[in-house]
Amino acid sequence: MFSIQKSCELSKERLDAFPEAKNHFKEDEEEEHFSYAMQLVTSAAQPMVLLAAIRLDVFEIIARAGPGAQLSPSEIAANVSSENPNAAAMLDRMLRLLASYSVLTCSVATDVDGDHEIQTPTRVYGLAPVAKFFVQNKTKGGGSLSSLLALLQDKVFIDSWYQLEDAVRKGGDPFHRAHG
Repeated sequence: MFSIQKSCELSKERLDAFPEAKNHFKEDEEEEHFSYAMQLVTSAAQPMVLLAAIRLDVFEIIARAGPGAQLSPSEIAANVSSENPNAAAMLDRMLRLLASYSVLTCSVATDVDGDHEIQTPTRVYGLAPVAKFFVQNKTKGGGSLSSLLALLQDKVFIDSWYQLEDAVRKGGDPFHRAHG
């Protein structure tokens, strides 16, 4: 423990010798804290997007394309039952969020239009290692966490969380406050 404290003290001494470095360090630290605060504020989005992706069979669609497959949002949308002409764009936003949490991989590929030879950069998505826990794997005896996620994100459970503050202030447990 002493060597760690000593190391930190030396770091602070070095920063004191260079005021501009000290300010830069504080800015980086502040930016890191803000990023974490934003992650906390938006933390409800990740499981809801994950659940929607499961219900839309996104993981199954990518898995069926084969090991190491990377599909564009348009290719995935073509396999999703949807009447929405903007489904691919909406999926792309969801897929980017899942990639930011390393649930999916994201790369940029160049799509060549056969008629005009126009090269358009397109994001393509694949299954990251953690995604295997959201693919139904009936042949190898593996289990999926999809059902557990659906249970934990169910409205009955979520409504209970909205009652947590009142349970602390007025008593009772959140579940009974929400559902009687």
